[in-house]
Amino acid sequence: MTAAPTFTSESLAKGVWGIVGAAVPWRGGVSMPLRTVVIELPSGDLWVHAPVPLSDDLRAWLTERGRVAHIVVPQAPVLAHLPAWQAAYPSARIWRGAEVATATWAREIKPLVLEGAQTEVAFLHQASRSAILSRLIMAVETAPLPVWMRPLIWLAGIDDSDGKPPMGLAQRLGGRKAVGDLVEQMLDWGPERLILTHGRCYTRDASGEIKRAFRRLMRDRLWDRALSEARRG
Repeated sequence: MTAAPTFTSESLAKGVWGIVGAAVPWRGGVSMPLRTVVIELPSGDLWVHAPVPLSDDLRAWLTERGRVAHIVVPQAPVLAHLPAWQAAYPSARIWRGAEVATATWAREIKPLVLEGAQTEVAFLHQASRSAILSRLIMAVETAPLPVWMRPLIWLAGIDDSDGKPPMGLAQRLGGRKAVGDLVEQMLDWGPERLILTHGRCYTRDASGEIKRAFRRLMRDRLWDRALSEARRG
């Protein structure tokens, strides 16, 4: 008999919580930690991003905080447990990909959409000044992982000592220019904290962490601009 999933809730800001304790399959048999983000909307309804497996305890926790009205599903990873959420909350709207741009809650939680061969969405929660990222930055804490998994995370460059996008992601999301445009939008918005679906959160200097994570891409972008200006001059 499979043990019921357990979770730990973390208060990230007023009306913003993380749910951790779950993991999803990644490359090479590695289990990737999964953080669900729950936000209380002004209406009192709950917005849920990247839901973890649903347990009785988690249902009770959610019921204490409001009505689950919106469930946002990232393109990756595949969440095999999503049907349990749909059965438990049949009136909740499931949101995927670019359709989030049409949501009524987009005034409170601004979506920035990247579309290429795959789709990725960054969210900016206005009230708490929090950026919520799925694959755009991964910063996995390796200490809790089995010893054999740790080198795979290090080689992928997504351990929490230097969290960043996984290799090849920009090409799947429309190219380096498209990703760079989105990074500049995030920086212009000025987030105070960075909440990641996979890995640790950054509770301060979110803009600095975004610049660090995308430093190579943005450095090349600045060089390209400088060369273009030189040619025009």
